[in-house]
Amino acid sequence: MKYVIQLILCLHLLGPAISWAQANAPRDPLSYPVRTYGLMLGLAIFGGLVSFYSKVRRGEVEALSLMHLVGEIATSAFAGLLVFYLCEYLKIDQMLTAPLVGISGHMGAKVITLIEDEAKRRAAAKLGGEQ
Repeated sequence: MKYVIQLILCLHLLGPAISWAQANAPRDPLSYPVRTYGLMLGLAIFGGLVSFYSKVRRGEVEALSLMHLVGEIATSAFAGLLVFYLCEYLKIDQMLTAPLVGISGHMGAKVITLIEDEAKRRAAAKLGGEQ
């Protein structure tokens, strides 16, 4: 019985060390909980649906255009995921990440173009500085 109590105490002391190691471990895309991905993708897709609805209201697309709706949702999900990863890389708080993901989902392809232009600008500056 004495050894069982000692084992339980040892395991109890390992808890904080394990949680510290998990908090300071490098993050990778597969280490996020499914609920985090669900929330972020849901916000991005909702932003895409709002964008699609506003295009229908302006008369740019037909309301029953299934291909345009699927394209809008896919683009919104991709843009939202990109912004989610950028926010995680920059260590932005989740309460700010969520609206940024939703807005990027609404912007869709525009936000992808903005990220692409910024990456090109940084690459050109880096390559120009090395020559």
